[in-house]
Amino acid sequence: MALKEKMLRRTVDVAKTTLVHYTRDEGIDEDESVQACQGFCFPMLYQNGDYFNLAYRIYDEFVEKLNPKVQLTEKMIREVVAKHIAGYTLPKANLKTEIIEFIVDNLLRYGPISGIIRNAGHDLNDIIINTKDYIDVIYGGQTIVTPFRFRSESELRRIINRMLSESNRKIDEAHPIASAKLGDGSRIEVQIPPVAANLDREGKPGSYVTIRKFREIPLLFESMLDGGQVDLKMAYFLLKAVQGKLNIVVSGGTSSGKTTFLNAITRFIDEGDQLLTIEDTKEMKPQMPCHSIRSFEARTENEEGVGAITIEQLLRTALRSSPRRIIVGECRGPEIVTMLNAMNTGHPGSMTTVHADDTKEAIIRIENMFLEARPSANMTFVRSQIISAVDLVIQLVRFPDGRRRVVKISEPEKRMEENGVVSMLDIFEFKREAPTGSVSDSRGTFQAISAPIRSITKMALNGIEMEKKIFDPEFVVTKDMVIAELKRFHPVRMCGWEEHYMSEIIKTSFQDGKSILERWPNLQR
Repeated sequence: MALKEKMLRRTVDVAKTTLVHYTRDEGIDEDESVQACQGFCFPMLYQNGDYFNLAYRIYDEFVEKLNPKVQLTEKMIREVVAKHIAGYTLPKANLKTEIIEFIVDNLLRYGPISGIIRNAGHDLNDIIINTKDYIDVIYGGQTIVTPFRFRSESELRRIINRMLSESNRKIDEAHPIASAKLGDGSRIEVQIPPVAANLDREGKPGSYVTIRKFREIPLLFESMLDGGQVDLKMAYFLLKAVQGKLNIVVSGGTSSGKTTFLNAITRFIDEGDQLLTIEDTKEMKPQMPCHSIRSFEARTENEEGVGAITIEQLLRTALRSSPRRIIVGECRGPEIVTMLNAMNTGHPGSMTTVHADDTKEAIIRIENMFLEARPSANMTFVRSQIISAVDLVIQLVRFPDGRRRVVKISEPEKRMEENGVVSMLDIFEFKREAPTGSVSDSRGTFQAISAPIRSITKMALNGIEMEKKIFDPEFVVTKDMVIAELKRFHPVRMCGWEEHYMSEIIKTSFQDGKSILERWPNLQR
């Protein structure tokens, strides 16, 4: 493989990705880290205390000389800093570039947070700041300890205020919790003392920040197949299910990939179906034409405690806005009642997500949300609403090795089990085998369990034929069958699609020396 391809390679198998692991107490050798680093690279200045202090000394001297009346640009800062650093003898040649980036990040961006985002690239999921001294990330589905840190609590609070100001949010001791989003759409959650109760290394209370990184480059359904999140038979069924306007609930835990999965399957919604998405914080980027999508975003109350707009309110106005399909990013309260009504009354093909660990538990979770909103509701009525509204429940799991998989697809049945819960017909299931005996080994096989007669019937009413033989364990769905379906939905139809997206996808999708275009010719133009 060419050197360029090796540098660009981002294998889907996170277990094979080379990461620079950092131990806070020991550190690592910089020269060895440069040679080993092929994935998430840590700058030298954060790994070495002397370099870190030197970078801040140069930064402080530079800030002292700044004219507060001059509007700084990144180009100006880079040029002036480069001249300023020329007066120093640096122990490492690469340190000059790192210090320039460090100063630009602290003056114009989010300090160490920007350094993490720049160095981690597309595989970054979350940034978790636990006081100024500890910053971990979820990278490729795995939690990684990093050497990134802030010099002081005041530096961390300065960056927090900068991030919150982008959404006109403030935080103080009277209001120590804040939610916002960054300019790139990433979601941020902040807690400061006294709510944040941990002490930093100096024994002082420190702040917490959690950033859910917005994925700029869309994850295509083909990449999910490559990564083993679904197999060919399951993929073929999902393609048909979305086209057949089945109402879908995606269930899973935190960071199991529910929103990413929803984004990927929206690609198979017909262009004529007006889609309306509703979210607390906008994360969805449906893979559909721009004219087919409208998005609503909830709003929290202002400092006076007024002006909040809830998901339930948005859902009600959405029903009066002539959508064909509705997607609620996550149902976790009274909006579930309106969502079920929408699914039952003229909005087939609608979707939402819930937090649950199994498809059956997802139905129980929906029941509980309904009863919290309508305590006097009859349980028989509640369950009949759920059964008639929900066609499929899709369960996602993130395993300890970082892999995400669809572990089960189930159909609610029109009957109750002996313990009074809704019976579920399992259609597909992932059977974990773990041949190595390791609890972190997520290897296994996907199996077709049953033919969902109710779903097949509804799909046929919407013009999509689904043969029962597909669910025969002996029947093989070929890659050509899946490609034949995918050809109808080239990503070029996606809202906001640009040529550089495909370029970036190709660069980050090498597997066994083949680019994604070689593996999926349907993406050729």
